[in-house]
Formats: sequence, C-alpha cells, structure tokens
Amino acid sequence: MTVAETFDRVAAQYDNVGVDFFTPLAAALVTAAQPHPGDRVLDAGCGRGAALLAAAGAVGPEGHVTGIDFAPGMVERTAAATASLPQVTVQWGDAQAPAFPDESFDLITAALVLFFLPDPPAALTAYRKLLRPGGRLAFSSFAAHDPRYPAALRLLSTFAPAPAARPQIDPLFETPDSLRAATTAAGFARTTVTEVSVESTFDNAERLVTWIGSHMGSQVVEAVPVDRRPAATEALAASLEWPLTTTTRINITVADA
Repeated sequence: MTVAETFDRVAAQYDNVGVDFFTPLAAALVTAAQPHPGDRVLDAGCGRGAALLAAAGAVGPEGHVTGIDFAPGMVERTAAATASLPQVTVQWGDAQAPAFPDESFDLITAALVLFFLPDPPAALTAYRKLLRPGGRLAFSSFAAHDPRYPAALRLLSTFAPAPAARPQIDPLFETPDSLRAATTAAGFARTTVTEVSVESTFDNAERLVTWIGSHMGSQVVEAVPVDRRPAATEALAASLEWPLTTTTRINITVADA
C-alpha cells in the first residue's frame, strides 16, 4: 500500500483519536515559521489541517493559506472543516512537486511530511523556487522516538504473518547538520534547526493501538490478522506500564530563501 493510500484510509481517524501529538507539533512548527499578517502560505501535505489552521489564524483575512495533500480523504475532510474560512483553500496536490508558479508564496510549511516523499532533496529545491525573495520554508521531522514506541511496533509485528516493510528514510533527516546541508544545497541562504518535544499519554493498550492505527503506523496494525489483534493488544498491555506517557523529539527546520 502506498503512502497516499495509507493516509487516505486513515483520514477519518487521523489526529482525531484523543491523543496529543500532531496538533501541538504543528503549532510549534507554525510558531517557529513566524507567518505574518497578509502572507501567502503553502501547507504541503496538510493532512487534517493542524498546521494549516494555525497558519490561517496568523495570516488573517488579508492573507491566504493553500493546503495540498495527496490523499483525497484528507482533502475532502479538511476542505469541509475550513469551508467557513475565506483565507483558506484546500486542494489535491503533490507535496513532492507542488504545481504553482515560481515565487507564489511567502512561506511554505510541511509538518512531518518530507520524509515520506520519494525524493526529499528535489522537493526542497522545488520549494525554494516557489518562495518569493525573503520567503521561508519551515518543516518538521523526527529527531528521536520514545524507545517504547518502536518496541510496541516490533511486538505488534510478531503477530503478523508478514510484517509491514519499514520505510527507508533519506539520510538528510539524520542530524541537524544534515538538515542544514540539504537546505543549503537546495539554494536556501540560512537555516536554523530547533528541537522540540511532545508528550503523549495513553490510558491503556487499546488506546495506543487505536492511535498507531490512525496514522502511518496503521500499516503495522493492519498487517496483523483481525482475529489475532486482541492477543496482540493483550501482549502489548502486559509489556508496558499504564498509563503510558511517551516523549517524541522533533526537529523544526526553518530556512530562509
């Protein structure tokens, strides 16, 4: 299953299962991006609109935010949720190569998106062309998962006849230095990388499995046969202490055009 197909399948649940994760991280990204009133913003891979809504509030009615996503389910739901905001447009689009004229935007945001793309360095180059002089790119990527999260994925995978393939992450996301080098190679003048973290609390194993199944982790959950998922959840419940609070570290990269 492709990335777009996966996110299309989970669009109804994404960032909508009562767990703090995507929304606070998107807020931190937009705060770092510092959108100004009147700015024209592109939110690449807008999902259910966490970063898009924060940016729309910052640019105000005199600005505009365009959200694009490759998953039709995300586009449909986010367009409906923002229909009352005249400064917002949500449409289908490819975050790898957004189809807009050069120098269309003052700011581009991409919240936990770039590492899913087939060619992240090429995407950075495309974003640089879309920015006006003095514009900014702000994107987030993982610095480190709470170790209990990948351990949970590994445990769930033991109940699958054929565990889901692990995605290959471009080495540009490995360190702050590699992030800065990649944006410099794409033509950006100055880059800052800041680390933030978010805590997420799960009351029980059922809530954790539900959350994993609401985003890209759904590939792991869906690889487990339905009749084996109760046993997998029970094993997860026995392997951790509850309630469980995880800490995820995120790099926020802001690059000046």
